[in-house]
Amino acid sequence: MKRLLVILSLLLPVAAFGYRDYRGVNLDSLERIVAKWPWSRVEKASREEVNEYAICVDQLSRGYSTIDPARSQYYARIFMNLGYRFNSGNGVYQGAIRLGDHFRAQEQYDSAAVYYGKALKAIDMKSAAGDDEAGIDDDRSRLYGSLGNLYAEQDSLTRTFEYYALADEIFVKHGWLESSAILHQNSGFIWMDAGEPEKARPEFEKALQLGTEAQDSLIVAGARLGLGTYYQSIGKTNRALEEVTAAYEYYKEHSMEESLALKDSLAIMNAAHEELYRNARMLVIGVFLILLLSIGGTLLVRRLRLTKRELTETSAVLEETIEGLRPAEQDSKPLLNEQEKAIARLLVEGKSTKEIADAVNLGVNTVLWYRKRLYAKFDVHNAAAFSTEMSKLGILD
Repeated sequence: MKRLLVILSLLLPVAAFGYRDYRGVNLDSLERIVAKWPWSRVEKASREEVNEYAICVDQLSRGYSTIDPARSQYYARIFMNLGYRFNSGNGVYQGAIRLGDHFRAQEQYDSAAVYYGKALKAIDMKSAAGDDEAGIDDDRSRLYGSLGNLYAEQDSLTRTFEYYALADEIFVKHGWLESSAILHQNSGFIWMDAGEPEKARPEFEKALQLGTEAQDSLIVAGARLGLGTYYQSIGKTNRALEEVTAAYEYYKEHSMEESLALKDSLAIMNAAHEELYRNARMLVIGVFLILLLSIGGTLLVRRLRLTKRELTETSAVLEETIEGLRPAEQDSKPLLNEQEKAIARLLVEGKSTKEIADAVNLGVNTVLWYRKRLYAKFDVHNAAAFSTEMSKLGILD
């Protein structure tokens, strides 16, 4: 989150003042100029001379801001003291807010708050001096943004959004769409970092709307990157990929200036692709398992039907076996049940065991068992003798 908050601090004041790149300033040359100005000389110099000196100090503070923070703070303090010495609200403000930003970056939050307080009083100095209202509002909005960032880094979200709301009022008042868009974009990332994506979504959508109205491609890309992180967090991978891919196209064209954003968008795109591949694999596995279950269910049903048939046949055989164990009346003909009569007729007709099994819908082994039983009842040992006995007794007539 800290990187995003630093970006916000740098971009908030762009509405009223143009951006100046101090990285190309010859710092050694400026150091030699400033070295010729002891404080005793500063106090005796004319206002024009002090202004030239102050410009050099300001440029040194800005130039060292990323390469030597300690020296940047040193010159920012001089710049702020010059503001106090010559009653320049702008000098006090610029030096104080820069010192506040430095201490915030070093996580010395109490010190940062002290200097932000000095910056707030400097705005009152500018207002009392009758400075331009738009310039004062720009300073005030930047300070509110910095205070919001300060509380965001301390996880005090209530105070964060109180100051962000104050800054946004100023942006809306002056129609500073870009600054308002950046504020909402930053708010979205703060909510995402806090684990509340549903609060982040409207912030990203507002940033996208304002960035589109301002025709600022960078802000639009940042808002879509934010929406991509939101959709990724709630599992809408396809939508996340759509948003992040759109952002990536912009960052790819500006890879030198937006290398960090390009890296972030690539990371989200890779995660989204991996999620899609994982979902596809799970779908294939699920279909395969359903297919296996379907095949297994079909086989199980067939097996159950076969088992039921075998149990029915076994039950019938047992009943007939028990019936056969009962003593028959003397000189009576052997009694045949309907199943035995059906099989006996087919035997007499000369049908094979397989043909009989198909005809009476029984298994081959069961038919063999019936045939042996019939032979035993009539004390014969082959089909011919059985047929002769059936004709003699007239059982099948």
